[in-house]
Amino acid sequence: MKFHRAGLVASLLVGLFLSSCSTFYDARFAPAPLEVRLEDSATGLNGRVLATVVGVRRPSEGAPAQVEVGLRLENLGNVPLQLDAGSLQVTTADLVTLPAGALSPEVPPQLAAGESGEVLVAFPLPAGRSYGGLDFNGLNLRFAVRCGGSSKIVGASFERRPDPWSYRYGPYYPGWGWGGGWGGGLGFGWSRWGTRCPPYVGGFWAY
Repeated sequence: MKFHRAGLVASLLVGLFLSSCSTFYDARFAPAPLEVRLEDSATGLNGRVLATVVGVRRPSEGAPAQVEVGLRLENLGNVPLQLDAGSLQVTTADLVTLPAGALSPEVPPQLAAGESGEVLVAFPLPAGRSYGGLDFNGLNLRFAVRCGGSSKIVGASFERRPDPWSYRYGPYYPGWGWGGGWGGGLGFGWSRWGTRCPPYVGGFWAY
């Protein structure tokens, strides 16, 4: 009976762990957040943007896989500014530009002096393309901020790197394991290197 209960507890713990990792694919990017300064003496633009690539969400309930990006805008100057919703664009490392993203809120707020606002953008993968069929070793984020009747275009690139949590990164390797329930057992199987949760971190550069 003790072995049976131990097996049930272990199964529940494994199930909880896997469910926590199943919402997103095995890609993460850092730093989180990325900081980009906004400055333009001609228009009086003065602010900054903090951007975080939340991850690549798996398909669910009829919705395609999508890259989710969070943005926080801060107005550090005296002139109102606003994120241009139609300017947002994400491109993968193999130069595939994703379809236009869905914003939440749909209309980014106009920020007066000293104000800040946050926007979440979900970029769906192109029709007929899968997560495994695109190169997520890097992502480029492009957007524009309106200020004083003009727009400033900003670009930032993210790089995906192996996670230090992972012991190895590469193809497959054999592994051994044991388990218990009513009885005991010994198993042999194959496991993927570098697929722990979370399996990747990254770096960035901006221009």
